Amino acid sequence: MIQSNILLLFFLFMIACTPKPDVSFNGIEVEQNLVITNSNENEYVYFRFPNNFIVVDSLINKELNKISRKINYSNILNIEDSSSTNKIKSFFVNNNQHPYILHKISLSDTLNQVIYKIDSSRINLLKQNFFYPKIVNQKENDSLDKFNYIKTNQLLFPCPNIDIPQSLNLLPNAPRKYRSGTHQGIDFAGYYGSEVRNVYNGVVIRSDHHYNEVSNEFRNNLLNKASKINRTPSDIFVNILYGRTVMIDHGFDIIKDKRIISIYAHLSKINPEIKVGEYISRGAIIGNVGNSGTSDGAKGNKKSAHLHFELIIQDKDGERYLGKNIYGEELVKLLNRIFSHK
Repeated sequence: MIQSNILLLFFLFMIACTPKPDVSFNGIEVEQNLVITNSNENEYVYFRFPNNFIVVDSLINKELNKISRKINYSNILNIEDSSSTNKIKSFFVNNNQHPYILHKISLSDTLNQVIYKIDSSRINLLKQNFFYPKIVNQKENDSLDKFNYIKTNQLLFPCPNIDIPQSLNLLPNAPRKYRSGTHQGIDFAGYYGSEVRNVYNGVVIRSDHHYNEVSNEFRNNLLNKASKINRTPSDIFVNILYGRTVMIDHGFDIIKDKRIISIYAHLSKINPEIKVGEYISRGAIIGNVGNSGTSDGAKGNKKSAHLHFELIIQDKDGERYLGKNIYGEELVKLLNRIFSHK
């Protein structure tokens, strides 16, 4: 009995002496100080994250956001002739993109020393800028259309409850190597068959009720032709790659001196009431999300469904798509400003 009691006491003693993390939140072990305050900016925070962990409005998420607001990522990533820029670029290129992989960060570190990601969405957005062309000529930059004439919340989001995507690859100006061209619209990742609605009052000028899907063999043959001339010909783009499409002419109602056209592509179905020449009000259901015009659409499955949406602006200076030559955070801010869910 005495021996067993001694063993029990020894066992309890070993448990008591085992080092423990200060706090545990949702399976995250906080190895040192969790709380970061303005009065003690030299404190470090160490987290050990499970591979499948996702931050959802936790205390840790709030603490990380506190730090992120103190850091100007744009300045960091645009530093010239700096070794830290190369370190950051190398870190991003190596695909270290798991949300909130925070190895070590001190609020007293200078911007040049911050090489680890804290705010996943903002940094991922800025990271993508390294792979897109930028305007360097100031005169050319000053002449760019900034689309400030489109009012805040003037357009309705075409897919209910789906916001502007955070990936630049789904936004205007993204390269499309498979067709040797440039993405001119916004890809809203709606579910196959979910509703698509009109963004503003207008008149229907295209409605592909009798659309027939082409084969992938035919589609690939056209894409090979595009690669030979290093661009996407308009006939291939508009007539084949759009798939089942509706186009709305908003006339000069959105901006008095500019004609605006909205395009809704890759639809699976079109509302039977959407006919060429008919007036259509803001919010009216146009059709349903699909994948027509894509390789998956040609295969007859429901994969890769999304709405490809474009807004075309026409005036005396020519024709351009919404967001042309605007990149990164500026582009996302523009799109979030002009669209509304109401």
